[in-house]
Amino acid sequence: MRIRKQNGMTLMGFLITLVVVLFFAYAAMRVTPMYLEYFSLINAMDQLEADPNAKNLSAAQIKDKVRTSLWVSYSDNNIEKKHMRITRKSGAINLRVKYEVRKPFLGNIDIIASFDRSVLLR
Repeated sequence: MRIRKQNGMTLMGFLITLVVVLFFAYAAMRVTPMYLEYFSLINAMDQLEADPNAKNLSAAQIKDKVRTSLWVSYSDNNIEKKHMRITRKSGAINLRVKYEVRKPFLGNIDIIASFDRSVLLR
């Protein structure tokens, strides 16, 4: 008699692997929009930093420029004007955006992401 070794994955092994892969795929689908929004914010702040006239703008105008840039890129869901802090330091303006995003994940478990970025407008 010949003994045959099993080749491949069992049904239980396949189901466990499938559950793990689906869990991480679902987590990625919940986290990706948060980071896309953050990268749009980075782009908006970098554009403002590259603008030579940015240091002559008022605080309200700076906030409006950032919000408009976020609105154009469909990324204005979580970032509000109250998250933006503007301080003047020796002829330059420091723009800091600090905010937190909380998304439901499973049941009463949430995914929380904190973002903090600042640029110096000269």
